[in-house]
Amino acid sequence: MRQQLWMIIPLVFFSGCAEMTPPSSEDYFIDEAAANSDMKTDVEIHPRIRVAIVMHQVSIHIVAPEYFMLSGFDFDGTPPAGQPSEKRFQEITLTPNQLYEKKAILTPVGDGQIEINGNPYRGSMEISEEPDGTLTVINDVDLEDYVMGVVAGEVPKNWPLEALKAQAIAARTFAVLKREEARAAGNTYDLENTALFQMYQGSGIINDNIQKAVSETSEEIITYDNKPIEAFFHSNCGGETSDAKSVWSQDKPYLQSVRCDYGNQGPHYRWKAEILIPDLVRELRAAGMKIGDVVEINPIDRDDSGRIKQLAIVDSDGQMRTIKSSTFRMVLGPDLIRSTNFEAHVENDRVVFNGLGWGHGVGLCQEGACGMAMMGFNAFEILRYYYRGIMVETLKIQ
Repeated sequence: MRQQLWMIIPLVFFSGCAEMTPPSSEDYFIDEAAANSDMKTDVEIHPRIRVAIVMHQVSIHIVAPEYFMLSGFDFDGTPPAGQPSEKRFQEITLTPNQLYEKKAILTPVGDGQIEINGNPYRGSMEISEEPDGTLTVINDVDLEDYVMGVVAGEVPKNWPLEALKAQAIAARTFAVLKREEARAAGNTYDLENTALFQMYQGSGIINDNIQKAVSETSEEIITYDNKPIEAFFHSNCGGETSDAKSVWSQDKPYLQSVRCDYGNQGPHYRWKAEILIPDLVRELRAAGMKIGDVVEINPIDRDDSGRIKQLAIVDSDGQMRTIKSSTFRMVLGPDLIRSTNFEAHVENDRVVFNGLGWGHGVGLCQEGACGMAMMGFNAFEILRYYYRGIMVETLKIQ
């Protein structure tokens, strides 16, 4: 789940949005009673979350706010531990040898924000030295502030409000579930700020639209059978989402394939990429595949959404090797091979790929959600289209 670059067309259209035919009644059902329900889910959660925003770095640049509390290292002129600072905006490039405790804690006083490596964040920072001599920073932050930072990192902030609200609810749900899993496993933090989790951008690029989307959906999560769902999302499904079983061999009743024409005008609907054959062979060999020069790449089978399940790679010796398409994508890089819905052609000294969509294709199609919002669908309707049989419920905050 990564931050993308977007072309903004002012005043007329939102990037990635398009007017499409509404879903048919056979494909889409809204429970009006459920939509207006004040029902609370069984999930109880503390209103804060711990996010690893920096991992295994040899140094960290920190800018403190006007007033803060500090333990574990010193700025020049820092007051005694536990006392507010009166010096404005102190900064330091911190290295492990500057810590005099196993964990340093930096906490803003009032509404101050802490800047880490150029990005401002709300909440406190826990900084610790790893066994390999590097530093990790964990941001202990209010859940709703975290959700604002994720929405800012995942989709353009000028999108329609209902699309932003749908993204906020999905992001909050994903965070709540991962938090439960992390706490049960005894992890030191709940999520990482990486594409494997959610792209959390801190507070620097949050605008009024994002604040409104998060505040109007405060504490709301998506549930199935009264439990938070795995609220996966992706940039663009390429015309049809995929079910979880086809992608990860894990059947989830709410993660089923649905037809989606709402993002077909989005900037990430189509893609083209190419790679030199020697570079392709080198990457495949590094991943453990014994292969000569590639002469053909053919799909063995596809799922119902058109995504390739397995590929056959034929080399110049006539040997054929098979590989899962998801593995192939990760080997070459998800920014090069943007989805597993593609055609591949060997042309002279290179392989050319033409594909549809960006991401794994499971769950919420972000550009499709934007298209639906432009047509007048609300956040609940959008979520019920991409996650089948779900409810939107309110957390019980401890």
